[in-house]
Amino acid sequence: MEDYAQHESHWSPIIHKHAENKSVTRSLMGQYLESLRQVENASLERIRDYKILAGVSRLELYNSGRQALFQPGVADVINYFLRVPNCHVCVISVNWSTDFIQGALDANGVSNQPPISVYCNDLKFSKRTGLSTGTMYPRLVVASDKVAVIETQREVLASRYDSKPRLVYAGDSLTDLPALLSADVGLFVGQNDHVAKWCKLLDVEFSKPRFDENDKTLHHLLGWGSAIDIIENS
Repeated sequence: MEDYAQHESHWSPIIHKHAENKSVTRSLMGQYLESLRQVENASLERIRDYKILAGVSRLELYNSGRQALFQPGVADVINYFLRVPNCHVCVISVNWSTDFIQGALDANGVSNQPPISVYCNDLKFSKRTGLSTGTMYPRLVVASDKVAVIETQREVLASRYDSKPRLVYAGDSLTDLPALLSADVGLFVGQNDHVAKWCKLLDVEFSKPRFDENDKTLHHLLGWGSAIDIIENS
């Protein structure tokens, strides 16, 4: 937490100055979020050095994930689009375990047909014991890593179907905001103050197509009840 506090104390006056001058840009947001990589990597190193997750089995991670509760309606939305032909559903997360995420998906009633691709960090496991070594593969650490995944998916799907895919992204945190803005349809779900603050600083209006960005649109949902209708009618 000390690393994060120092990071914020450095960046807060910079952002405040730009806000006063009405000069906040996505580039500034990108620099701010990218600067968190050093903080997050330091956190991962401490997890490794103190062996906090060493000796954990995949089954234990999976069962831990089963304790996680999704927001009401999440599974219904995912399952609906899993049934839509040529609709590719994936999970993009800065979480540290594929097994944990799979446990959460299964416990919350998300179908595994077709299988959902999961993009996240993952622990290294000993081939001899099958237990975690405590070291992590840091694949997704900051917001730009999530954007890289969705842009890669955009290229892969365009090649597979020989047409431009429509990309929908849903998220609830500041690390999701660049991806939400990069998607054709972004769904900001919940009431995260940091996301709302940056949207205001960037003059992003909810549910209004951005004509200078091929009509990309960011919607704000308090819950998941209207997600299907918004996606299908956007």
